[in-house]
Amino acid sequence: MKKAGILTLCGAVAAMLVGFVGTADARPDYKKVQDEKYKDSSIADALGEAKCNACHFGKKKSDRNDYGKALIKVGLTEENYKEKKGDKEAFAKEIAEALEKVLKEKNDAGETYGDRIKAGKLPGTNPEE
Repeated sequence: MKKAGILTLCGAVAAMLVGFVGTADARPDYKKVQDEKYKDSSIADALGEAKCNACHFGKKKSDRNDYGKALIKVGLTEENYKEKKGDKEAFAKEIAEALEKVLKEKNDAGETYGDRIKAGKLPGTNPEE
């Protein structure tokens, strides 16, 4: 009886711990559309290698480089993602439009993200660069 109680307690604790583990809010739709847009460009390999670091840096999903912040500015927000991710086709179109809009935005050095991409560079720069 004592073993059953301990086993039940361990199971309850394990279930609680699993509940506290945060889920990753990955947005593979963004990467998929971006990869498709630039598949034949000079930055295709760099984007493939950078993966999420095309927009992020560091360990936390909230660590965004200047390009990641610019994408939020042109409409790729968490709220927008949660609201529209159900309609994959319409959302992919919206992502493509945001990726087009962000090309005209400038980073702190005065370069447009479009110019960086044309030069074969990843669009974003991390704060320490």
